Amino acid sequence: MVFRKPAHRFLDKLYIAYNEQDDYVVIKHAALFTSTIMSKLLTRPNVKLFNIVAAEDLIVKSGCVAGVVTNWALVSMNHDTQSCMDPNVMEAKVVVSSCGHDDPFGATSVKRLHSIEMIDTVLGMKALDMNMAEDAIVRHTREVVPRMIVTGMEVSEIDGAPRMVKIEL
Repeated sequence: MVFRKPAHRFLDKLYIAYNEQDDYVVIKHAALFTSTIMSKLLTRPNVKLFNIVAAEDLIVKSGCVAGVVTNWALVSMNHDTQSCMDPNVMEAKVVVSSCGHDDPFGATSVKRLHSIEMIDTVLGMKALDMNMAEDAIVRHTREVVPRMIVTGMEVSEIDGAPRMVKIEL
């Protein structure tokens, strides 16, 4: 897993080991990073982990995003092959979406906002260029509609920025 400098300072605060390169650092394995982050977050009050869950839809009230509709990932991927299973509703004061890639759950929030006419244009993510993509995501993370912040590949999808590398664990 690669981090461009000065992001290595964040790794230092978490005591995550890395190998130093010119203008970037390399963590031995992505699982080392994710497991460390998860262990730090899950000890905090009011933090919950929903494992193997997919966001299927948004909750919208009075023109504001008010939460997400979720279901088990396998149910979401197989709606056409199995009987109906009621989804879960999670209301929130703010929703931050960083869904990625062009798979069944790719850029879910931006695509949904467009389909319900809360945003006018979705340019679609462009071909892979990690450096340009990372810069664009840092610059353009923002609230796109009231109470809905997009970051990650959602930014690439809405703005037509390059895609980033997909991390497989």
